[in-house]
Amino acid sequence: MFNAKNQNDKGRRPSNPKDSNAVTILTSGCHFNGKLYTKGASRIGGKIEGFIVSEGLLVVEEEAEIYAEIKAEEVIIQGKVKGKLVATGRVELCPTAEFEGDITTSTLIIREGAQFNGRASMERVEKASGKSPRIIASNGKKINGKDEPNIGKVDGGAQFASPEVNVNNN
Repeated sequence: MFNAKNQNDKGRRPSNPKDSNAVTILTSGCHFNGKLYTKGASRIGGKIEGFIVSEGLLVVEEEAEIYAEIKAEEVIIQGKVKGKLVATGRVELCPTAEFEGDITTSTLIIREGAQFNGRASMERVEKASGKSPRIIASNGKKINGKDEPNIGKVDGGAQFASPEVNVNNN
């Protein structure tokens, strides 16, 4: 009478189409160790150790500390991340971000002030747009080709001008 469900569905929650609109929030007081799977938008402000799979936007807040392998669609990092990150969409390192490890993505945005120590691998997204990734300076000019960005002059080695660089698949 109570076990009318199929044995294969034991312990499973029924799938809900509204899950894609779900929001997961782990505040700065939380500490999680293990495998974290999320759907929809997720915000992490606490400490995570282990493995994260996010089917949607993952925001790592400024006070967050993450030591994990991350697989996600889109990631915005404002806090500290150490590990491996694979994203099918874009990855953005904000000015307060500290990232140590490897990033694999089709679009990588590193804002001025962000700390990135590691390797970045730019995957070509041929199937979606048929175009290769390209690099664009913050002033909107292409970096490869004749239309170089204006980064200013370097005076006697005292100051180094470096443009903010965004890589897009457009």
